[in-house]
Amino acid sequence: MLRLGLVVDNAAKQKALAQLVAQAGHKVGLCLLIGGETRPATDSELDAWLVDIAEENQGGQLLDSLFAQSRIPVILSDSSEFNAGSQEHSDWLRRTSMRLQRLRGDINLQQSTPASELWILAASTGGPAAVKRFLAELPGDLGVAFLYVQHIDAQQAVTLNRMMSNAGHYPAMVATQGLVLAANSLTLITAKDPVELLDNGTLMVNYGQHWKGSYAPAIDQVAANAARIFRARCNMIIFTGMGDDGAASCRLIKQVGGKVWVQSPDDCTSDSMPVAALATGCVSLIGTPEYLAKALVNSRH
Repeated sequence: MLRLGLVVDNAAKQKALAQLVAQAGHKVGLCLLIGGETRPATDSELDAWLVDIAEENQGGQLLDSLFAQSRIPVILSDSSEFNAGSQEHSDWLRRTSMRLQRLRGDINLQQSTPASELWILAASTGGPAAVKRFLAELPGDLGVAFLYVQHIDAQQAVTLNRMMSNAGHYPAMVATQGLVLAANSLTLITAKDPVELLDNGTLMVNYGQHWKGSYAPAIDQVAANAARIFRARCNMIIFTGMGDDGAASCRLIKQVGGKVWVQSPDDCTSDSMPVAALATGCVSLIGTPEYLAKALVNSRH
């Protein structure tokens, strides 16, 4: 959650931005009204300033002080030309929300570094048990990030998170806004909200929206996105599951230089996903979850 300082030149802007900040899951820590500020614009308890003032007010002393002294990001804009409730104003609010989402990731990047290698763990029916077997065989210092995409009801996310956290050396985290895919991390993507990977290696969660296509979460969507960002450093293991989600992205991951492995079909609760992946001709290793875990350890040495 970001703690934001607002600088506005009228009460209507203050209300609109405060609502936007709250809807994005952040908090207003300070609000200053141009011409009526009664306290200095200090940023010791803030993560960023969100400024929305008319162009004629942008040369004031308060802004000069912000730009000269602030050690945190300042997002400057002017919504004065848009009528509240209009499509143009809604579009401006959406763009501002996107800037806040990216800012959360940028701030997180100052505290941690994206992993040099990403492994997508993809599964459906029977997946939690298979992935748990896989994680149980891994040491805690492989230096890679795991992104676990599991077809599962959104209501079961808490149970899945607890199960994976107890599986091995990697405490599980459900994907959140701005999360960095750091080394030795395990991030869960569930059906609740679509998730995108940004160019800087952080996650953007599209709260309140829906996954496109037949699957939620969509393995192919996540894997294609990850392959574009991580290129040859993006790899995928397809575990047990019904359907063919993940098969289409096998070709893309191989094309950019990544590895595609699958759980042995005869070891699966449902072999549809591994069989669909094998049919692409892009799979380089087949085995039990334990065998694949040992192969991953050996590949890191």
